[in-house]
Amino acid sequence: MGRLIRVGNTTPGLMLVTGVALVLISLLAGLFAVLAVDRRADAAKAVATGSEPLGVKTQDIYRALADADATAAAGLLEGGVESADVRERYQQAIETASRKLIEATAAGASGEVADKLAVIGVQLPEYARLVERARAETRQGNTVGAAYLRSASKNVMRAKILPAATALHDIAEKRLAGDHRDATSTPWAPLSLLLVALAACAGALWFFARRTHRRINIGLLIAGLATLVSIGWLWAATGTSRDHLDRSRSDGWGPVETLAQARFLTLQAHGDESLTLVMRGSDNGQYEADFNEVWGRLVGVDARDGRPAVTGMLATAERVTRSDAGTLAKVKAARAAAADWKKAHEEVITLYGNGQFEQAVAKVTKADGASRAAFTRIDEALAAAVTEDQGDFARSVRRGRDALGGLGVGMGVSALIAAAATVDGVRREVGRYNRP
Repeated sequence: MGRLIRVGNTTPGLMLVTGVALVLISLLAGLFAVLAVDRRADAAKAVATGSEPLGVKTQDIYRALADADATAAAGLLEGGVESADVRERYQQAIETASRKLIEATAAGASGEVADKLAVIGVQLPEYARLVERARAETRQGNTVGAAYLRSASKNVMRAKILPAATALHDIAEKRLAGDHRDATSTPWAPLSLLLVALAACAGALWFFARRTHRRINIGLLIAGLATLVSIGWLWAATGTSRDHLDRSRSDGWGPVETLAQARFLTLQAHGDESLTLVMRGSDNGQYEADFNEVWGRLVGVDARDGRPAVTGMLATAERVTRSDAGTLAKVKAARAAAADWKKAHEEVITLYGNGQFEQAVAKVTKADGASRAAFTRIDEALAAAVTEDQGDFARSVRRGRDALGGLGVGMGVSALIAAAATVDGVRREVGRYNRP
């Protein structure tokens, strides 16, 4: 009895200190866990509602601009009085680019994004003015129309507008990568603190058992279990969220980027093909050389003359979409259309070289022309593939966000349970020592 009284002089104080330390560790670990979850949830939300939509807008802007440039050239081949579908496609491309610019600006663009949007916004009307002047001159039979179109395409669209659109998309890509990285990082700090809290609970249970000769303290046991649940829940939920978000990158946005680049190259090649005919040799073969360079990037180039082989964007697209049968089928359809387009283009150049200009133009401008038909097929196949993978991206991001649903609240509640259970367990043991 004397031993219990002697130990009891110091034991209640040690128990109180232990309890206070446990409560502080539990609450601190819970706070870190809540903040970490909120940070990842905010980053996942930014992926879904901020950086990814900006990336889509910049893709749409670039595609619409490249489409307008290619269609304007094709329209001029029809004597400045282009067919209704060509005129409609050009107008729709200009309107889409203008609308996306307005949407991106209205979303609160600032800094470098605002600067690039301003460049496009200022130069696009100038481009449209030069195209209309080219049409007007061509309708009047003036060969200077080709010079105006060349100025619009080379000096405005390709020299100023498209580089700004490319830089804009690069900025969006970096933001998306940063948000994705923040959303998928492992919460090591809160996990470490929770492990410390769990170890502290185990140590406190051992300490109390030594001091009181009772093996179990229900309050501390509950606190330890609550902490263990927090560790498992945090690890599992963030891991599941990371898996979905990683899938959104590998099966969604990654392939979309490759497919979009292939589509941009397709539009550029279409414009080069039309401009080759529009210039009628005044460009010294520049646009045909541009076509071949772009074509090599699109379909690939074999190694020759000491130069390394180049993997085409379509081959890359087939590789990155091989796990998605639906998208892969569309990419293969695009590659088949590309092979047909190459044959048609060679026929166009042959006809043009033989002086059969009208026949060459018909293949490029008529709806049933071999070159235009093949271009339309590849463009539509790539557009459908982009749409499908954008849907995959959105679904994976939504699942990643859902995996974090309620996790922050759960971490907070678990920390409070652990703290309350610790207080109760310590209070009971101290009460027994203070009892007469």
